[in-house]
Amino acid sequence: MTPNLVSIVIPARDQGRTLRPLLDALRRLRPPQGWAAEIIPVYTPSKDDTLQVLKDSGMRYVACEGTGASAARNTGVKYAKGALLYFIDSDACPVGEDFLVILVAAALKLKRFGVIGGAIILPPRHKWNPVAVADHWVCWFNWHPKRPSQQTRLFQPSLSIAVPRVVYDAVGGLDPAVPVLEDYELQQRIMRRGLPVFFINKLVVTHEPRASLVASWRHSWRWGAPFRRVYLGSNPRYPLAFPVGHRLFALNLPFLFWRRLRLVLRAAWANSRLQTIYALPFIAAGVFVWTLGVIWGRDPEPPRT
Repeated sequence: MTPNLVSIVIPARDQGRTLRPLLDALRRLRPPQGWAAEIIPVYTPSKDDTLQVLKDSGMRYVACEGTGASAARNTGVKYAKGALLYFIDSDACPVGEDFLVILVAAALKLKRFGVIGGAIILPPRHKWNPVAVADHWVCWFNWHPKRPSQQTRLFQPSLSIAVPRVVYDAVGGLDPAVPVLEDYELQQRIMRRGLPVFFINKLVVTHEPRASLVASWRHSWRWGAPFRRVYLGSNPRYPLAFPVGHRLFALNLPFLFWRRLRLVLRAAWANSRLQTIYALPFIAAGVFVWTLGVIWGRDPEPPRT
């Protein structure tokens, strides 16, 4: 493990279109004084040109024999030399060439932490696409740049997180058997060790949205069942009329829909009132599909090993 080195680990599977600009952006990042960075793309067999993009980049990349992003991240960590690990998805991109400067400054200031995450925004080219706007807010409403920087009990998405190498090793890394919310599960283990999680609003990345209704609604549906199992099933204080497993659980649908819609609209409104207005029907539809998933959805199967 090398002090003053940030290891940037990127799971790369079927993301050739977005991987190229990400790698270019990472090359342009300015490391803090006295620090360096290494970039470790982790290739998982893909159906598109992801492998060719990696070859064309001229970067060293490693191959992952397992399935799923968690297995890819764990593989990347095996090759990483840095004392600070930074994970970013291949359909995300850091905003600003001083991203690493902000990240390292936050890590040095906090000294003792388990995870650092930041804000997730919509790429500017999608701002007039109401489907893309709705997809973004339905998914990432909790991690917007208007939210104050703070210690949080809310997990940080593995889309963009930093973890000290000693912490990652101590908890055993990500669990490849967890198909969804693997970042939440990892951070629960970290917080049980007394290590805090922080949100830093100046650590901004973009995330490529699902710009078609079918893809967006499929994603919203997929996230419903994990929310029911992880959050509702383990939080008895959540104000449900009928608990998970009750034969009348489906009658919670109006409450769940309205509660989530208010949270999403509050975050979207704080960032762009115009976007919120013209994307409102699609936001409401996306939240409704998510609510249906909470009521009737099924957890995805664990990745095959």
